[in-house]
Amino acid sequence: MRVLLCTQITQSLFLLAASQSAIATTPVPCAPLIDYVEPMYQNNLDIFLGGGEISDDVPVFFDIPRMEIPAISPQIKLCIEDLPIPTSVGESECNDWNKCWLVIGRHTGPNAKSEDTKNCASSDDYRGTSPCYACTCSGSYFGSGSVPSDEPLISGCGLSSQQAWGVSCPDVNNGRMTSMNTYSNFSTVQINICDGSGDVCEICQGGGYQPQFRVGLQWISESEQCFDEPPFTNNGYSTKQVMLMQAVLMLATGYLW
Repeated sequence: MRVLLCTQITQSLFLLAASQSAIATTPVPCAPLIDYVEPMYQNNLDIFLGGGEISDDVPVFFDIPRMEIPAISPQIKLCIEDLPIPTSVGESECNDWNKCWLVIGRHTGPNAKSEDTKNCASSDDYRGTSPCYACTCSGSYFGSGSVPSDEPLISGCGLSSQQAWGVSCPDVNNGRMTSMNTYSNFSTVQINICDGSGDVCEICQGGGYQPQFRVGLQWISESEQCFDEPPFTNNGYSTKQVMLMQAVLMLATGYLW
C-alpha cells in the first residue's frame, strides 16, 4: 500500500514538473508593438519603419497600457519584425562598427493606476514605482527580421529609478553578419514582460496587472546619446516638433507680433 502511494505521489510530481516545463517552453507569439504608438509620433514611426537614409532626430514612443498577466503562461511579447536597418543615420553611414546605434528605452507610466503600484512601489522616493517594472525587458537582433517564438530577446530589464529610462543601445552591426561578407538588412525589436528567465515579480509568479509604461525607440549616430537622460533627441520631441511648439508658444505670448 505504501509502495503504491509513493509511486502515485512520484507520478504526480513528475506530471506536475512536466506540465510546468511545458508551460515554461511554450512558444509565445509576437503582438505588434506598433499598435501602441503614441498618435503624435505616427509620422516618426513611418520614417522609422522606412529604412534608407534616416535623420538622427526621429524618436518614436509607444504607450503600453495596463495589462492583465495570467498566472499560467504569463509571458507577453511585443515586437517589431522585419525592421529595415537604415543605410545611414544623420551623416553616419551604417556600414561599419560604431557608426549607428538603436536606442531602446523603457520608462514608468505617467498614467499608471495606483492600485497596480501600491504593493510594489518602493518607500525610497528615488526608486518610486520602478520596482513595479522589474520584469519589463527589451532586446533586439540585427541578424534577421524575426527570431523563433521560443527565443525571447533580452538585453536589459527593469528601471533604476522612477524618473530614469531603462536603456539598451546596441550597435547595428552587432550580430548583423549572417555569413562571410553577407549582412542582414532587417532586424527585430522585442519588449518582453515576464520573459521566464528567473522572473522575480509577483505578477509573473501568481498573475496580476502590469502597470502602464512607455517605450521609446530611436536610431542615433552618437554613442554618447545612449547615456543621456533622457536618451532621446530634444527630450523626446523631434526638431520639427520643438520648432512647432516654440512657434505656438511665441504666438500665444505675442512674440510673433
